[in-house]
Amino acid sequence: MKKSVLPLLTILAACWIVFTSNESGPGFQQGVDYTGSPLGGSFCGDCHSSGRYNTTLQVQLLDGTTPVTSYAPGKSYTIEVKVLTGSGTPAGFGYQTTVLVAGSNVQAGTMSAVPSGQRLITLGGRQYSEHTRPSTSNTFKIPWTAPAIGTGTVNVYAAGVAANGSGSSGDGANKTSLSLTESTSSALAAAKILPANMKVYPNPVVDFATLEVKGELEQQKLWVELLDVQGRKLQTQKLEHAPQAFQLQLDLKTLPRGMYWIRVSDGKRVKTVSLAK
Repeated sequence: MKKSVLPLLTILAACWIVFTSNESGPGFQQGVDYTGSPLGGSFCGDCHSSGRYNTTLQVQLLDGTTPVTSYAPGKSYTIEVKVLTGSGTPAGFGYQTTVLVAGSNVQAGTMSAVPSGQRLITLGGRQYSEHTRPSTSNTFKIPWTAPAIGTGTVNVYAAGVAANGSGSSGDGANKTSLSLTESTSSALAAAKILPANMKVYPNPVVDFATLEVKGELEQQKLWVELLDVQGRKLQTQKLEHAPQAFQLQLDLKTLPRGMYWIRVSDGKRVKTVSLAK
């Protein structure tokens, strides 16, 4: 009997700690991804029971006021997270969201200037947005600038809580995700994609990263550029006669923590990959 009671008490205690500290945001207080992304493993509903609210979550990418399912590279949008309830009247709402590149799960684009009651944090070199206090509104809006050309599909992961204000019992939590494809019709995406497979490792990086490029590039002149999230060039390497496959070492030890882009171009075609530090 003792073997079954002790783990149960441990779980209940953990859930109580999570609830009391997460009123001001789980990422800020605990450094935890609760969005349901591949980087998480925890979820608000692990501690906030379904309760009487029948909570669901809606995530949209807004171009102005119009919901869209694809993005134009470099364009500004708004991510809207709504915590919806089918019954009852919650005392407050909370959320956490992040945007990751499909497959590599590195940060996609940049969130910025969130409204009062919300904050931006960094976990594992990736941006997250979450509440700073329980909100009386069930809608949260996050300005987001889409990533560079060649990023491909990105996923928005979000979790939300409708809380009764008396503890984790009786609350309602849910999670969802939204896949966004890269627009092929946008003028910003009109540049041709370089026919190459690229990866960078380790990612996130501490001091040095290795860029590996394989493709139909033999004997071509290439430029390899390291950019910050504002698109400013920080480093440039020029290859006069690129081999079909090559590796380059990138020195990032003097750069601050954050997100960076590695862009490879032959002057007409381009391919990018993101890198976190």
